[in-house]
Amino acid sequence: MRRAPRLLLAAMFLLAAATPALAQQVQSRLAVEMHATDSYPEVTLAITLPAELIGNGSQDPAFSVLENGSEAEVVSVEAEATGQRPQDVVLLIDTSGSMQGAPIQDAKSAARSFLQGMSSSDRVALVSFAVKPVVVSDFTSDRGALIAAIDALDAAGETAVHDALVAASKLVSNTDRQVTFVLLSDGGDTVSINSFDNAVDAVKATGVPVFAVALESGEWDPQALQLLASASGGRYLGVADSAELTSLYQGIARELQNRYLVTYRSAGPNTKDLDVEVSARLDGQAVDGQVVFANPLYGEVDPNEPPPLVFARLAPWRSTVTIALAFVAMTGFVWALGAMLVRPAVRLQRVEFYDQTRTQQASLDDAPGTPGALRSHLTDAVGYVAGRRGFTKLLHGKLEQAGLPLRPVEYIYLHVVFVLVTGLLIGILSGSILVAVATVLLAVFLPIVLLENAIERRRASFEDQLPELLNLISGSLRAGWGMLQAVGLVVEQMPPPTSTEFRRIETEARLGLSVEEALEGMAERLQSDDFRWTVTAINIQREVGGNLAEVLDIVASTMRDRAELRRHIKALTAEGRLSGAILILLPIVELCLLLLVNPRYMSGMLSHPFGWLLAIIGLLLLVFGAFWLRRSMMVEV
Repeated sequence: MRRAPRLLLAAMFLLAAATPALAQQVQSRLAVEMHATDSYPEVTLAITLPAELIGNGSQDPAFSVLENGSEAEVVSVEAEATGQRPQDVVLLIDTSGSMQGAPIQDAKSAARSFLQGMSSSDRVALVSFAVKPVVVSDFTSDRGALIAAIDALDAAGETAVHDALVAASKLVSNTDRQVTFVLLSDGGDTVSINSFDNAVDAVKATGVPVFAVALESGEWDPQALQLLASASGGRYLGVADSAELTSLYQGIARELQNRYLVTYRSAGPNTKDLDVEVSARLDGQAVDGQVVFANPLYGEVDPNEPPPLVFARLAPWRSTVTIALAFVAMTGFVWALGAMLVRPAVRLQRVEFYDQTRTQQASLDDAPGTPGALRSHLTDAVGYVAGRRGFTKLLHGKLEQAGLPLRPVEYIYLHVVFVLVTGLLIGILSGSILVAVATVLLAVFLPIVLLENAIERRRASFEDQLPELLNLISGSLRAGWGMLQAVGLVVEQMPPPTSTEFRRIETEARLGLSVEEALEGMAERLQSDDFRWTVTAINIQREVGGNLAEVLDIVASTMRDRAELRRHIKALTAEGRLSGAILILLPIVELCLLLLVNPRYMSGMLSHPFGWLLAIIGLLLLVFGAFWLRRSMMVEV
């Protein structure tokens, strides 16, 4: 315990000894400012050397540039002659109460010496800050007015450094010259409305470097000023005695009059910001500096570089013809693929769908050349091909299951027209063959997916009505009605799709088909396991005898229990299914947003074979993940 005060004093001594070294290390840095990007990818930077490095030799320093960590080619280095390029400087002087006495007088003297070191064509603005910032003088080259404004400064009140930086940033919007901020403060911010982050963002938005001069005192905040200088591409300078301010300001004025314009060739990285590090070597000494500025081509497409994966735009008529031929070829490929996969119908099967392939006499009565006649001929052609290849039988069952009042020929005709019209329209508007092909594939499979979805929804609706249906038939049988009379009651009392299907059973029974055979046909048509078991139970009871009403009641009760269990499982797995949907859609949505907001960001991946390999692997993993999530959430009841 007795050694603790000694250790504390030793630590304080080491910290005090290290502080000047740290300040000196921070001071020996380059002030880097983004000067021009008009000739991008060539970027011009304004480099300000430290005063101690300027006087070490008569030769120009050697510069090297790192952009985003990669070495960039330095195109040219130009020394700015004194007075050749007029510039603007904003002097920000702390006039808080802690500056009273010698500090404020030394600060005034330093500001006057700074004016003497600048060129007569340079303009200077003066901003003082205490409780709030005050623009004492706007940009002017009148040295007499500036000296009078400096002499009128008085110290009193709190310190509002952040507000002063925001106010100075607003002055920059009124000038098109090269601007530099010279900030003097002896304490941390105490009363600013703006936060430190707001002040830094305001300075970075202007692209102005800040020479942060810290007068060491009991309230100084070197960390904030160092961060400010580093973020703006400026320099931090700390002094322990206010008497040193004059020589320090003279050195800053000398540095501003001996800038270098360094032009380098950017590699054009597709990043939002460009992080540039500049190193200057002279007489064996090396000094570094850093600046971050917005990438001028971020999110834009180089007009000299064709977009990746998009064919060069052709003349309008050539583009239309090319896209039309591509659609015809793509549609023919899809049709041929379907013809190879679907077996042709035999002659007996063609008889079943003879009404789909025969000529419609009403349509042929239309006058030649009219839209009705043309549509009739197209429908007949589609029906002939579909009937020969067996598409009609496949679609006949699907349309019956979905409950759609369409013939297979009509559905195929509408599907082909939808593919051609949608694909051609999107292709012509986008001017891209790849977009056209993608639209064709989507238009081919989208109606099929919607048809399957309609089938599933209709089957689920029927199975929800099945317990009530069985209770209605059971009650009819207990009342002494026959099976056909019970079917008629179902047609009257039940909503679709149950009433629609049982109306067909009633019609088939009146045409001579037995009720049992009609029910079996309905079970095959709906592909419902629950109803198939019900039909099996009805057939067994009608053959061997027994109480059919009681059997139907038992089956209805079992189905209600299974439906309740199915809904309970669906509720328990809702969170997992939602998580799976989010995980599957998130990469797709993110890819679409990136292609929409910044197409060049994805150009590297979509224009390189390795990028395509990564995309294919990612797609396979996404499909595998979707299948695995679906299987993990699926519970058989």
